[in-house]
Amino acid sequence: MLILYNLLILFLSIAAAPLILIKSITDKRLRYRIKDRFLPKSINEKDYILFHASSFGETKTLFSVKEFFEKELNSKVVFSVFTDTAHKLLNENGILSPIDFYPLYAKIFKHPPKIALFFETEIWPSYLSFLKKRNTKLVLINARMSNSTYKTYKRFGFFFKRIISVFDLIIAKSHEDAKRFKYFNTNTIVCGNLKQYKKPQKFNPDNLKKTFLIQSTKPVLTLASFHKEEIDIAIEIIDKLRNDFFIVLAPRHLEDVPLFEKQLQLNQIPFSNRTSKKQPSTVLLLDTMGELEGIYSFTDVCIVGGSFHENLKGHNPIEPLFYNNVVICGPFMESFSEEVEQLKKLNMINQLKDTKSKDLIESIKKSKKVDSSDYFKHLEYILNCYLINTKNLLKHN
Repeated sequence: MLILYNLLILFLSIAAAPLILIKSITDKRLRYRIKDRFLPKSINEKDYILFHASSFGETKTLFSVKEFFEKELNSKVVFSVFTDTAHKLLNENGILSPIDFYPLYAKIFKHPPKIALFFETEIWPSYLSFLKKRNTKLVLINARMSNSTYKTYKRFGFFFKRIISVFDLIIAKSHEDAKRFKYFNTNTIVCGNLKQYKKPQKFNPDNLKKTFLIQSTKPVLTLASFHKEEIDIAIEIIDKLRNDFFIVLAPRHLEDVPLFEKQLQLNQIPFSNRTSKKQPSTVLLLDTMGELEGIYSFTDVCIVGGSFHENLKGHNPIEPLFYNNVVICGPFMESFSEEVEQLKKLNMINQLKDTKSKDLIESIKKSKKVDSSDYFKHLEYILNCYLINTKNLLKHN
């Protein structure tokens, strides 16, 4: 099966190569270190831990717990990441993972890691098989699987069961996720959402507002990680609330920024891009990476994107809560359903039943400031659970 998979990857790579080269001329993200996708860099470390993540957010989470794993497992962490934004977050340290073609991993891993921790949904057949054959312990951490993905994996169980079963341990972020993973691999436990264990950075909100050139004294409303599918509702919210709030609009993907710019212009809504270095009067359009957490430090109300379109599955609602934001999300939060239910019981999040802007506006107007400090005080057990179980895996094998 793995041979067929690799033949398919090879065929698709060759067939798509001309299109990739042409598109990379105009697509900066696709062009980024494109050579590394086919001729990856080597890891020269010995006796190390491998962290593999895909996105900027995933890498940021792993980076925040890196020192704890290094201390507990007595080895250095080396990162493997998939996206350009994640690689830049690491100051281009670590490796940019290649296309999932088995022979390429021989170039990367002259010395395979003693343990490899893959984050959330990073299940790459060739990558995992290569490390497994070299006796690397494989762990899927913060593992999550949506119901729709579960149905797909079950339908093609002859393939996915074989791949997911190579993990020596799967540590799920919720009981629902664990239940789904156990169908494919019984070595599954629950430790909780690693993204919940995080120490907020120390920001000076007033100084930070000056950095963003914000002089407005209005309360701040942040539309966080909105997708292009959510542009219409974003514009509607902004148009109705721009007299009451200073608004930060943060698109999920930087390549979608021009689409948001166009709609703001069409609706005659004044805005300034973060990169323009101009003082924003009504809306700050965040066209940079890595600054959203700072924005949360002076935000009053945060609306979580990725939750207002049926094809999306929501984004992490936890980070704005670190800074006591009033957090509101739409009905489509499948990837964080258990966390949302828990937060709803504690009255720390408001989830709308539909995507009508009228209900959203009403929810914002009725919202009250929250104090989440007690909630986060007791979450150290989550990190400890991950550390203990990965350490035990190495100790007993």
